[in-house]
Amino acid sequence: MPIKKSPSKKASRKSHSKESISKKPAMKSKGVLVVGGIIMDMIVRSDYLKVKDGNLTIPFDSKITLHELTEDIGGSAHNAAANLANLGTKTYLFGAIGKEEVGDIAIRNLKEYHVDTSYVKLKSAFTGTSIVFLVNGEKTILTYRGANDFLGEKDLPKNLFDKIDTMVLTSLISDDNIAMMRKALFAARRKNVKIVMNPSMSMVTHRHNELLYAIGMSSIVILNDKEAKLITGKDDIDGAMDELRRYGPEIVIITRDIRGSMVADGNDLYTVPSYKVKVVDTTGGGDSFTAGFIHAKSRGYSTRDAVRFASGVAALNILTPGASTDLPSEKEVLNFMKKAKYNKE
Repeated sequence: MPIKKSPSKKASRKSHSKESISKKPAMKSKGVLVVGGIIMDMIVRSDYLKVKDGNLTIPFDSKITLHELTEDIGGSAHNAAANLANLGTKTYLFGAIGKEEVGDIAIRNLKEYHVDTSYVKLKSAFTGTSIVFLVNGEKTILTYRGANDFLGEKDLPKNLFDKIDTMVLTSLISDDNIAMMRKALFAARRKNVKIVMNPSMSMVTHRHNELLYAIGMSSIVILNDKEAKLITGKDDIDGAMDELRRYGPEIVIITRDIRGSMVADGNDLYTVPSYKVKVVDTTGGGDSFTAGFIHAKSRGYSTRDAVRFASGVAALNILTPGASTDLPSEKEVLNFMKKAKYNKE
């Protein structure tokens, strides 16, 4: 995919102001398809887990005590889909699970949030599983992708793109995943479906060229600052943003934790601050942000206000442990935004 030319007009930088939410009359949304991983998260905490020089350390050749062990269904696609549906957007999930109890639990969890699971495929492999080490609210994750890696182009239903107007691509790693992604990208383009690219660090690391190809075909790209710098090879966030915009997305959002989000919307470039909350668990925070943004845009919000809404969804998500527990409704997010304070950059 050749790099597209930058906008002819020089981007203007705008500061954030607390204006009221601006909405345009929104066309009725057909639905959103979220593509990617479904994972069982085993979340562990222990006083023996320490961070040293940026690395998580555990005593070697010893048995350590876990002070907390919880389970939660996660995976980028699962998290985004559950949040979207819970906010009120018609949502389909295209992913893969194993033929065992964990897969059944994942389906039940998705249905509780009213996600359409008709396109979740059963594979002869274990459902993906992660061990999430939590230290001071931040996470280190060990992941076995399992059934997720067997989601391929033959699994892609032919009629699916007639039912949606937005497709969200999350982390896709295996050869089968990439073949399916290419087919989905062209199918979405043919049906004028808006493409949102929201990968994880795993895809940035292992599928660099394929991800850049997908970014070049996407309308909206959402990355965190580490992912943005790594995929572009830039050391600073401004350089990363400039490079991503060269690929031609209409909107690029780079999230930066408590420092808020940098947003490129056409020729406008600005920052939106994050909300100040006590972080309990950041797992799924980025996925909930993406869901909040897509939901708000489908409701007719301006890009700036959609980012504000997305930040509210993410803030409420990281107040509780796990990626898919206590998900906020649209009303709860709006009420939170009225009272919440912003972090200072």
